[in-house]
Amino acid sequence: MKRLFINAVIWGRTDTAILTEGEKIRRIGMTEELQKEAESADEVIDLNGLFVCPGFIDSHLHLLEYGRYLENVQLHSCTSRQEVLNLLKQQEKKLPKGEWLLGRGFNEELFDDPKMPTKADLDQISKERPIAVTRCCGHKMVVNSKALELANMDEDSMVEGGSIDFENGFLEETAITVLHDSWPAETEESIRRSILRGQKELNRYGITAVGSDDFMSITHDWRLVLDVMMKMAFRGELTVRVNEQCEFPSPEEFAAFLDEGYTTDVGDDLFRIGPLKIIADGSLGARTAALSKDYSDDRGNSGYMVYNRSELETWVKLAADYNMPVITHAIGDRTVREVLNVYDKYVIENNLLHFGLVHCQIMTPAEIKRTIDMNLCCYFQSLFIDSDAKILEARVGSERAESCYPFRTLSEHVIACNGSDAPVETPDVMKGLQMAVTRRSLDGTAAMNPSECMDLQQAMRSYTLSGAEAFFSSDNIGSLEEGKYADFAVLDRDITKLREDEIHTAKVMMTVMNGETVFEK
Repeated sequence: MKRLFINAVIWGRTDTAILTEGEKIRRIGMTEELQKEAESADEVIDLNGLFVCPGFIDSHLHLLEYGRYLENVQLHSCTSRQEVLNLLKQQEKKLPKGEWLLGRGFNEELFDDPKMPTKADLDQISKERPIAVTRCCGHKMVVNSKALELANMDEDSMVEGGSIDFENGFLEETAITVLHDSWPAETEESIRRSILRGQKELNRYGITAVGSDDFMSITHDWRLVLDVMMKMAFRGELTVRVNEQCEFPSPEEFAAFLDEGYTTDVGDDLFRIGPLKIIADGSLGARTAALSKDYSDDRGNSGYMVYNRSELETWVKLAADYNMPVITHAIGDRTVREVLNVYDKYVIENNLLHFGLVHCQIMTPAEIKRTIDMNLCCYFQSLFIDSDAKILEARVGSERAESCYPFRTLSEHVIACNGSDAPVETPDVMKGLQMAVTRRSLDGTAAMNPSECMDLQQAMRSYTLSGAEAFFSSDNIGSLEEGKYADFAVLDRDITKLREDEIHTAKVMMTVMNGETVFEK
């Protein structure tokens, strides 16, 4: 099928028209020139001056979990603990008897009274129905008595790499994973439904490719998730290209994955195995990221690592032995240092396999330099600035804050790609672009080290070509060029003409992926 898009404003080009044929871009040129192809085109779309840019690449999120989040109680907009509880109460009345009540997305730091809901609060909603509510960061959860009972957790329960506060119903890190084991078993259809829901929402934001961590997000059965993803790719049901960031519950499960013949680059251009993904610590918001010194607003607590250095090395060595890159969630500077110490033994010269760091938040100048010297790929989230600018200095103090979230510095030296970590944040690329260039919260009330403001060219690259480079896919996606896949987003205005604080107001009007329209407003 041939489609001709005319009268466009195209990012980085003076051309005004794009001709697609099948999955690829056949020609890019001026409207007057390409209109000669109009008679042979199956469809001519007059964009009337709309802005066209490459399809956005969200370099790190959780597609399956995001789809599931959209099916449960969404709490991102809540401004008080009572509002959280009211939404949960409303949903509880609608559910069949015995079904879990699940919610996610609240951030108590935005409440007038910054306190999390507790087990007692959830027990007031129901003691018969299991209830589990996850904080926005995904690293802390509150559950009711019934959920604790089903998970066989009591006041004496302990987990390695996490914590259980039985009195308040608070679970952190690996304790959340244990809780997940008590949820109803997933099926092929339930997983497929969540993926379809999640990718539909991503297309609304102009996203056509993702780096996605799915194997551990809602089930430990990585084989089931892998099977569904590969079947959906084969059937042409995926409307985002998925580079799978593979997380496992244990090195033994990872070894089984490798023994079955899976490793980086297995798959096709819709679904492909990417790197091993390790979660090495928690989050700044939950104060579980491992810092080298105590939190400034929580003396005696410096967070903790999920794995010690020896355990990290077990994971990394196994991956390296099979030429599989590793990307590691490392938010605290202590965790970053430990990960770099392990990487130092296994990253080959110039980092040809694309080992990387996910988040790049609390970093000292020494860790930034080591990251650049090792040429690591950096997966960051400028969307985090919206909430984290309001708490960063309180969490780590003004001196440490000066070198945190060094997105511009990293982008000038290594492959640095942007994303949302959805469902931690809504994958709104326009908001992400704005915060990358302003370093300010969306309401303008908080900011962080302005020397790290990216220019729009850098910010746009972080959402397009840099992600493609990290995925070893830049020959096919990440820019608008003849011969590449026809993946692009159409915006209602030229963002290069907007004030920096107006970028978030631009809207996606159409998303084209593989030459087909997957979203249209």
